Amino acid sequence: MVDYSPTQKAMAIGPKCSGFISFCSSTFIIYYVLRSPKRRGLVYHRLLLGMSISDFFGSLMCVLSTWPIPKGEAYLAAGTVGTCAAQGFFNQTAAFCTPTYNISLAIYYLLVIVKGWKEKRIAKVEKYLHALPILPGLGTGLAGLFLKLYNGAGWICWIAPGLPNHPDRHDPSYGVYRLAFLYAVAWFIICFLAMAMLTIYVSVLNQEKKLDKYLSTSMSKKKRTNSIKIRNQAFLYVGCMYMTWLFGSVFRMMQFAGKKPPPAIIVLFVLFFPLQGFFNMLVYFFPRICRKIEVGTPLTASFHDSKVASRLRMSNPFNFRRGNKDELKSSKVASAVTNSTIGNSTTEEAVAERPMTEAAISNVSWCAPEGLLEEAPEEAPREGHTDSPGKFEKDLELVVEGMEKDAIDELVEISRA
Repeated sequence: MVDYSPTQKAMAIGPKCSGFISFCSSTFIIYYVLRSPKRRGLVYHRLLLGMSISDFFGSLMCVLSTWPIPKGEAYLAAGTVGTCAAQGFFNQTAAFCTPTYNISLAIYYLLVIVKGWKEKRIAKVEKYLHALPILPGLGTGLAGLFLKLYNGAGWICWIAPGLPNHPDRHDPSYGVYRLAFLYAVAWFIICFLAMAMLTIYVSVLNQEKKLDKYLSTSMSKKKRTNSIKIRNQAFLYVGCMYMTWLFGSVFRMMQFAGKKPPPAIIVLFVLFFPLQGFFNMLVYFFPRICRKIEVGTPLTASFHDSKVASRLRMSNPFNFRRGNKDELKSSKVASAVTNSTIGNSTTEEAVAERPMTEAAISNVSWCAPEGLLEEAPEEAPREGHTDSPGKFEKDLELVVEGMEKDAIDELVEISRA
């Protein structure tokens, strides 16, 4: 009977625990998206669904850990060469697809927040956002299968040397395949996400600076809530990727350098690497947790059923066309629009003196992202309207443009769910 070390036992048992947590997290996200026809019909949630399905299989492989490895080659191993190859295929495909879906989501955020794309326009490129992770993931998975690269890697079946048990499945270049098939891609993704989140943060911050001249003195002294939210969400978004890949990257770099990783790094690697699904759920529900703390809205409630949505609908400057003019007196933009279309005298100085609710600036486009900026029938200005032709409309357009550049942490749950 083989006497396995504590580290080898931890490598077999640890992934089962963290993998199970991730498995449950991904399963919950899948259920949460599929149970709602509205979420199923939106691009963001379909991207999240694809990522969660990928992680579902990846987490399941981590739960299996050493079981599919040929018997006698690892602690708790009870499989065959065939079961190991099958686990290796699903492990490689999921390990590639899951983080790569983060690129698709980052591109989605860039298009919506920075470029101002709407749902219909994004839907036209959705197939490419799914193809980006799926096709290379399946390609590398099948390539590893045909090249006979999958062997027991200590805690799971993946690209590993076949010696000494399976010399016919040994490829001396397995280290190159590990780097090319996964780790080089993962490191690129981490860098790309950091740059994408920085771009989004700067974009929102610049929009807030443009809106400063429309704010009252008291509001201009307040913190830039959108940029702060997006900064915090960006740190969480990128930080979760770092937590998943940090210890694995250190482990592989030491292997590539010909050094033996210490037991602590090995254990942390096998514990954190399977947690991608848990971190995905954490990022997804973090805004809902904040909403729960702020206004007491249930975590699983639709945004449009929340107290925040009710307040935002009242602050929508275009609601006066639907008979809600009396509810808009607290909004500078609403008053400006009302006065300009109904005919009251409105100057830039007078508009600047009117207070604007914070929600009216930062959250209007979240209420009805598709229909908010629909053009309304033009009305002839009445006597007393003193604005120069086009000047007020230009200023108002700038305000509305700023409203569309919203924070990433609530963009999806508000404008897309």
